[in-house]
Amino acid sequence: MKPIVSDMLNKVQSPEPSTNGSKPAPRTFPPDASIVLVGIRGCGKRSLGFVAATALKRRFITEDHYFREVTNLTRQEYLKQHGSQEFQRRDIEVLKMMLDNHRTGCVMECGLGSMTRPVQEHLRRYARANPVIHLVRDMGRIQQLLGLEDQAMRLFKEGDPLHRMCSNFEFYNVEDRTRASDDGSPDRRSADYSFKLQEVKEDFTRFVQFITGLDVNYSSYDSPFVLLETPPELRSFTHAIFVRSTDLIADNVKLAELESGGDAIELCVDRWSTEMPATISKQVSVLRRNARAPIILSIDTSATGVGATAPYFNILEHGLRLGVEYLAVDLTQDRIQLASIVRGRGNTKIIGQQVFSPTSSVWGPDSVTIYHDAETLGCQLVRLLRVATAREDNSAVIEFSNKIRALPGNHPPLIAYNIGALGRTSQVFNSTLTSVSHPAISGSKHEHDPTITSHDAVRALFQSYILDPLKFYISGESVAYSLSPAMHNAAYQHCGMGHTYSIPPAPSLAVLDQIGRDPHFGGSSVVQPWRVAVYQKLASKSRHAEAIGAINTIMPLRGNDGTIFPLTEQASRRNQAGRVLGWYGENTDWVGIMTCITRHLSPRNAISARTTALVIGAGGMARAAIYAMLRLGCRKIFIYNRTRMRAEEVARHFNSWAAEDGDVVRVLGSLKQDWPDDVQPSLVASCVPADPDRDEPPANFEMPDQWLGSTTGGVILELAYKPLDTPLLRQMRRLRSETGRPWVLSDGLENVTEQGIAQFELMTGRKAPRRLMTYEVLRNYVGDSGRFDEKTIQARLDGVEVEVET
Repeated sequence: MKPIVSDMLNKVQSPEPSTNGSKPAPRTFPPDASIVLVGIRGCGKRSLGFVAATALKRRFITEDHYFREVTNLTRQEYLKQHGSQEFQRRDIEVLKMMLDNHRTGCVMECGLGSMTRPVQEHLRRYARANPVIHLVRDMGRIQQLLGLEDQAMRLFKEGDPLHRMCSNFEFYNVEDRTRASDDGSPDRRSADYSFKLQEVKEDFTRFVQFITGLDVNYSSYDSPFVLLETPPELRSFTHAIFVRSTDLIADNVKLAELESGGDAIELCVDRWSTEMPATISKQVSVLRRNARAPIILSIDTSATGVGATAPYFNILEHGLRLGVEYLAVDLTQDRIQLASIVRGRGNTKIIGQQVFSPTSSVWGPDSVTIYHDAETLGCQLVRLLRVATAREDNSAVIEFSNKIRALPGNHPPLIAYNIGALGRTSQVFNSTLTSVSHPAISGSKHEHDPTITSHDAVRALFQSYILDPLKFYISGESVAYSLSPAMHNAAYQHCGMGHTYSIPPAPSLAVLDQIGRDPHFGGSSVVQPWRVAVYQKLASKSRHAEAIGAINTIMPLRGNDGTIFPLTEQASRRNQAGRVLGWYGENTDWVGIMTCITRHLSPRNAISARTTALVIGAGGMARAAIYAMLRLGCRKIFIYNRTRMRAEEVARHFNSWAAEDGDVVRVLGSLKQDWPDDVQPSLVASCVPADPDRDEPPANFEMPDQWLGSTTGGVILELAYKPLDTPLLRQMRRLRSETGRPWVLSDGLENVTEQGIAQFELMTGRKAPRRLMTYEVLRNYVGDSGRFDEKTIQARLDGVEVEVET
């Protein structure tokens, strides 16, 4: 195809000057509007197109395939038969046909034709009714992948900005942090194999779900206690880590540490030039990947070259292109252009902001007027800040905030506090998305940058008795070796909370009844054999716990005068003591299992109508695994258990729950029988308990050879972790080494960590420090060969599959 590339590049049009942002592209579309991916060769259109189609359950159409479908010739064959000029004419014609004939229900990849004037003009019109995503990638990496000469890369670099003019979204394809051989291809037989698009798959899935509105006002959890269910502006005492773009450029930020210490990341743009759009695109992608939190894009108008009207609105427009969750706009800017930005926001929430000078009136009637003006403009949130000159200003802002919150009806959430050293008290007590600093950010601080961290603010709330230290427990038998106290207590300390997590000195159901009525009871993990008994004591439970028929977490339900507060109020009262009137039951085992599955599934094994799964065991963990698979869309699940009667009971339970889909769970009677379906399992969860009861064997299961026919490999989840290296994992490593099939293995510690992270966020309402909690699990685990050494711990933290010595 190199002659085609050369001819096409020579006809690339020079980019036109950017607009001043007065007419942002539309970003609100019907939910089934087709998505188009554009960008230069090597940017990842083919791979990410497949990821998007899988995530959205749509048909994926590539330009090469469609060209052959229309002409009955490959593009190379057509070029050879008809010559370059006729090929280019036909190529453009077919590309337009592909777009026009597939307006809904598809994801489409555009090739080099997107850099020609006719297709550019067609895409501009197309983008008025459909999302058109410009994919960007590091140019050096593209040159390395394609083996292009400098001249060809120069033409690519000159032409790629054209895609910004015919698209309404942009996504920067950040390289995965995979362990790979020198040629960039992971060895699928090696112990540290991992799917090389694992991280960008998660990034791009979230991106397309956001811009299409699939994850707006929707969650797979459906619980007021789950952080993903409630946006940070509707939770209590949330924080946004403030990061300047210049600090990222100067490498002053330890990115991996940003995963905790904030409910969102505020990226402040304080530099702008012709090169900055791609830089900001990359920064947003890098922050999303490391922090796994919503992005607020703001602009420092005092920075040189940023505050002028044209660059200011260009930055705002670029923020909308990146699909950031929040965009802060300066309410003192041109009202007409601000209104245009609001109209083109798509699913991005607009924060109307004004910073008052120290000489302005102290939170008086003018502030109320500005709040209402922002509301009239169409802002989803309003942020008003003032440089404090006296400590009394903190009382004034609290009085102002109470006045706004007392307004009748529904109004945008208010963010209001004083900035500067004298304003720290108001920063602590502001309830919504306070900008905070972070220990991971070095470099010189600007005059009005945040000085307190989330840890500082939360600790101050406990010290001032706004929040109360609570007592958390793990309840059940055989909990002496539990890793939960180590990871939860470390997380409490890291976040600045005064809670404790412990094992009761003499665990029993009677003791649980006693500590569970303590006004300072915060919640408890529940393990076997008490789950059934505790399940029967619950005053309320999540629909997930009801569907699974098992719980692993209880939380206090508080109230007054014998009346239990509504669940939404219970969620807002977390971290506050009070009379306990009942218990709420939840199950986080399924969340941990679902997280492990989605993390390790490659696009080739993405769950579809043909996906087949296998669950070993019939206890509570097996029920959680089946539920997680059903939630992910798997509708062919087989279950094997040594005691067939228990497997049949579990199958009946879920087939009744999913009655509209028919029998989704079927029982395997014997290890000797052939696999009963033409599609071999690509998803296996072994739920044989580490500490067996009388009805369950120990964790010594191996897969029959006749059940291992998946040519695409898949994911093996081993949920036992005593011992950690089970016969099943050893068997699958041997199989992977012998066949080269890409089986990804997840051992029991991964699930222990993930369900614990979900449990921490559920019980505290704070974002979990994932890496710290994972580290504590690994540091405190004692296996048959003793503890992990530091090298092994770091390798596992980095996602490397490490074989455990037995």
